[in-house]
Amino acid sequence: MRHLYKSIAVIAITSLVLAGCGSDDEEPVSHVTSSGVISGFGSVYVNGVRYTTKDSYIIANGRKSDEAALKVGMKVVVAAQKSSNDGSNALEVTYLADVIGAIDAIDLGDTSLTILGQTYLITKATKLDNVLFTELTVGTFVELSAFENEYGNFMVSYLEIKEQQAEQQLTGTISKINKVNKTFTIGQLLVNYVDADVTGLLNAGSLVLIKSKFPAIDNEFVADEVTAQGLILFIDGTLELAGIVEDMDKEEESTIIKLSGRKYALTDSSDFTQGDDEDLQIGSQVSLIATVIEQESTTSIYPINSIRVELANEISLEGIVESITNDSFTIFSQVFSVDSYTQYEDDSEQELRNFNFSDIAIGDRLALDAYEVNGLLISRKIQREETGAIEHDSHDIEGIVDSIDTHQTSFSVKGIVVLTDEHTEFEDVQGVNVDQATFFTSLALNDEVEVEIIYTVNGWLALEVEIDSDAKDNDVKLLGTIDTFTNRFNFTVNGHKVVTNMQTEFENGDASDLILHASVEVEGKINNQGQLVAEDVEFIEVKVNE
Repeated sequence: MRHLYKSIAVIAITSLVLAGCGSDDEEPVSHVTSSGVISGFGSVYVNGVRYTTKDSYIIANGRKSDEAALKVGMKVVVAAQKSSNDGSNALEVTYLADVIGAIDAIDLGDTSLTILGQTYLITKATKLDNVLFTELTVGTFVELSAFENEYGNFMVSYLEIKEQQAEQQLTGTISKINKVNKTFTIGQLLVNYVDADVTGLLNAGSLVLIKSKFPAIDNEFVADEVTAQGLILFIDGTLELAGIVEDMDKEEESTIIKLSGRKYALTDSSDFTQGDDEDLQIGSQVSLIATVIEQESTTSIYPINSIRVELANEISLEGIVESITNDSFTIFSQVFSVDSYTQYEDDSEQELRNFNFSDIAIGDRLALDAYEVNGLLISRKIQREETGAIEHDSHDIEGIVDSIDTHQTSFSVKGIVVLTDEHTEFEDVQGVNVDQATFFTSLALNDEVEVEIIYTVNGWLALEVEIDSDAKDNDVKLLGTIDTFTNRFNFTVNGHKVVTNMQTEFENGDASDLILHASVEVEGKINNQGQLVAEDVEFIEVKVNE
């Protein structure tokens, strides 16, 4: 049996729930358990729902805390009451990091980290808190939230660097438990709990939190604490959950999907609020609302009321807001809408914690990811970079080509028209620099391109444009400082081995400028020895405040 989650606020929740029941004359209140990623504040937004947190009990990594401890991208569990008059009121908001520990290995090619025997994948959706992936080094202490995918790896939703700590922790699912020797495994990690303080019953399939004052040695983790985890579920209440479809079984009358270790039934009465049956696959990222019909057990299957399939990004860009309506804004003459799932963050000089759509103003510089639904571009993630348009500044667009005009030597990316001229730098699908005529001969509809554009009196003009390909997906970019230097052909950047050759091209300098502590951006591919073979090295000018 999977055990219900125990927390230091259970008594508080129970009293609040009882108080909310009221008499027969009062408005009925439904109980909700929501597990998902924080997308914004004011109070807190999870799974597209705003939960009031004025009187909430907030717990961060086992300690009573306040809303300031929560960040966009963190995975939380909300125990709430919902009524038609008061909306959704969070009784408790719990954040528990999936891992706190030192990085054991970094794979630049897969943009992944290995920590305590688990593989954590960094994606475009990952919220990196004041750090770049390429700045991370082996031994760096980090804290992160993540969702398990269909391969047993984890997609990171939030990551921050931590000060070196005495205690490390990991949340994961037990397999291969040996109750005689008191060992079990989580992924590839062997956990020894002989001398651990154990809370709850431990079985194969149980979700547990393990802690230790010592790092894992030879892939063995000697636990000081092991605590069985779960969710507080209310019979006839709802469970709102976001995650990745781990498994799927299509039956005659329903489809059973597995999400975060639980099974959910998709029936004829289930409503797709985004996407459809064809979009729902193993590996799909979804949000769903299900009814809790019984006490949770290993055989429980929850009927799905509604389900939303997250669709793939079709355009990423940064640009200046030109106009705003009640639920959309315009950048590059293209309209971008928002919905309740849109994630907001303010990296401008204002740094508003409660930044949301109502704070966006004409002239703001936004970086965003969007996808298309029924002809509308929906913003998945909005990050305000600056306020105030900068004349003659360049902007970046990455997306799908939806029209080509060879006569005007222009194309459009999801409706944004991009002009080119004889000064535009072109790169074909093989990564070769080509002229304008050759480029337009090879460009095709639905190609994915990366463009740097600048505004002119005639419209948006491309300074650089390149066609993406599967081969280019293996390209690696590394930004950092040369921290060890053997010679111009062999050095490390942020701890990663880099090799150059006679074909390596240099920008803003030459090979003689490769010295210890030089700031560089290296682009190339990873070879069989795990080295980054540099195709391009650009020297970065470091601005020093005088």
